[in-house]
This record gives sequence, structure tokens and C-alpha cells, in this order.
Amino acid sequence: MTRDHVSRREYDEWLNEAASLARALRYPITPEMVNDSAGIIFGDDQYEAFTNGLWSREPYELMVIFESLNEAAVDGLPAAGAAHAEYSGLCDKLMIVHPGKFCPPHFHQRKTESYEVVLGEMEVFYSPTPVAVGDEEVLSFSPMPAGEPWPEGVALAAGREDSYAELTSYARLRAGDPKFVMHRKHLHAFRCPADSPVPLVVREVSTYSHEPTEHAHDKPAPLPSWSGLHDNAFVSPAANSGRLTTVIR
Repeated sequence: MTRDHVSRREYDEWLNEAASLARALRYPITPEMVNDSAGIIFGDDQYEAFTNGLWSREPYELMVIFESLNEAAVDGLPAAGAAHAEYSGLCDKLMIVHPGKFCPPHFHQRKTESYEVVLGEMEVFYSPTPVAVGDEEVLSFSPMPAGEPWPEGVALAAGREDSYAELTSYARLRAGDPKFVMHRKHLHAFRCPADSPVPLVVREVSTYSHEPTEHAHDKPAPLPSWSGLHDNAFVSPAANSGRLTTVIR
């Protein structure tokens, strides 16, 4: 490993390209959304992606997220329902992933999300069986379907291969396809195909995202029980730590 950071120039070029693409696709990007938390590099060993550049098509785990809406939606909620409000709310974000790159395996205990491909194609890898969180009985109304088997030749980030072992199902989504729903508590990952001529641009509409970043201390919690709540559980410990900060020099 020779890289442990991204340069300011590399980072700004990455974010400005992504923001320009998002604006061209008419997503409501504001200047405040183009910041040092929007570009996510999932661990110290993933900065090597910038050695040959993001268009090298090499497998690394990094992406851009532009979040235009994250509304807790607690106002007007009956007080008796506050204990379950963390499973509700509204979120709208645009995610941009370069060819060959991944959002790594993870699950959300609270958040259910849907994907709509805006540009390119999206390869989704997931487990149709939910992760057991505690021993509480959970509702099951429309469970995740079993997907297709993985295609051959999917190159994974070096050293992260084992973290994908439980993601046995596969789906390939294209612009114009119906929205794909990923239920809470299901392990999932996705990538832009390595041979794609364009980055993957996908719109995620979901329940509220409990996603603190390095700037989270500036944001008040809608409810006291939400203070410090984090709803991203990555399989790789390095991805968990890398999600919270990006080293820019």
C-alpha cells in the first residue's frame, strides 16, 4: 500500500465531475452539497484507487453521495410512536460510482431503500435472508426475492473478497427499470460494471438515513434517543472506519 490519502486536487476534480454530471441529469445540487464528506473512500487501503485514476476500471471501494433531502419527519407524530420513529422519515440522495468501483457490503438495521438507475447500469449483490439483530421477532410481508447467481469475472477489491461471501444473490438494473427495493437488515453491495462507458448514477429514495459523518457534531438530533445513532454496518472493519472520514491533503 503506497497511498494513504487523496490530494486536494484529486478530490476536488472527483467531486466537481460528479456534481457536473448530477446537474446535467437535473438533480438539485446546491453548493453546500459539494463538500469534503460527499466523496467516500471506504478505508485506508482504498486510496490506491487514485494512483491510476478512477477511470482505470480497477476494483476499489469508493463513491460519491449527494444527499438533497434527509427529513426525520417527527413533527406531528404522536408521542407514543416516537420509539419507532427511527424506522421512518424521508431521504433522497444521488450516488455516483465509477466503472469497476463498489459500494461495499453493509446493512441498515433501520433503513429501507429503493434504487432508480438514472445513468449507466447497476450491479446489486445481496443476501435474500435478513441479518438477525437481537432476538426480537420482525415483520415479514414482502420478503426480498432470491436473485440470479453472480456472473463470472466480477473483480473484487483486493483483501475484501471475504466480505462479499454472504451476498449470494445478484440483480442488474438499468435506466427505466422499476425501482428495486432493499429491505432493512439485508446485506447488500453494488458496483458500476467495469466495462461501462459512463459512471453509474443511481437515485436512492429511502427512509431517514442515520449517517453521522465527521461533521455530525454540528447537527442536532431530532429526538434525544437519536444522538450518535449510526445505521451503517459494514462487513469490513476498514470500511466501517473509512466511511466516517476522508483523508484529504
